[in-house]
Amino acid sequence: MGPFVQPAFRARMRLPSRACGILALCALAAHADEAVVATDSDAALKPKWELGVAAAVGTEPDYPASDRYAVRPVGFPYFVYRGNIFRSDENGPRIQAPLHHDVELTVSGNASFGSHSDGGGPRAGMPKLDYLFELGPNLRITAMRPWDGASVRVELPVRAAFTLNGLHSAYEGLTFEPMLGLHVRDFLGSGWNGYTGIGPSAATGRFQRYFYEVGAEFARPDRPAYQAHGGYLGSRVEFGASRQLGRDFRLFIYTSVYDYAGAENEDSPLYKTRIGYIGLVGVGWTFARSKDLVQVPED
Repeated sequence: MGPFVQPAFRARMRLPSRACGILALCALAAHADEAVVATDSDAALKPKWELGVAAAVGTEPDYPASDRYAVRPVGFPYFVYRGNIFRSDENGPRIQAPLHHDVELTVSGNASFGSHSDGGGPRAGMPKLDYLFELGPNLRITAMRPWDGASVRVELPVRAAFTLNGLHSAYEGLTFEPMLGLHVRDFLGSGWNGYTGIGPSAATGRFQRYFYEVGAEFARPDRPAYQAHGGYLGSRVEFGASRQLGRDFRLFIYTSVYDYAGAENEDSPLYKTRIGYIGLVGVGWTFARSKDLVQVPED
């Protein structure tokens, strides 16, 4: 359902079970300049801060288990900061909490576009879906490092969801989207950084009612009233990759496939398909960076 600030390649800007897209972009674009000066096998010198913009185009469903898709262009700025305590970089915003060498407390985010209820869709005549943003803590555990430049991570994000319509926002429940992922740097010497992950998604009743509930006032013969419940939302497999293009530009791609079989609200008349997907491609441009360099572990 998907970082604006998830681990690299996911900004999981929503990447799991729902129309997501934007946050994944932010995390991907945050892979700013990798043309750094290596100091030893475990660390490198990188600018303390970097500023850039990214643009991408992708396709996503109107909501989880919807059979209607939209192609959307998106552009956004990104900021990288590598401080001693707070950092926001290719691994997402996080606090350098002294928990353990392989345990970090990070910030996790997602976002999805809204959708209108036109005459031909399953939500015809129902309220439109507003922009949806999620934000919350994430416990990241590096379980192992199978080879140089690779790590296996467990992500345990809990996020609060909010809709946004102009200046008005509303709380829409909680999501929990654990993930097991393999992250690889400079895959086979190709210059590509990549990640792949798999995990389930769950959400509270309030969150799932936003997508799947049909009130009596919106019921009709082909769309009976339905009361949605919290619980299992689906599972997803994700893949992301990025590559530096010269000093200031970076290409990034992202795709995910969702399986909604066995979801708590599979009986909702708004549940239309078992398999869903998201895909996007974009370019990030770093146009400013600090002259001050800081030592950052390559991992």
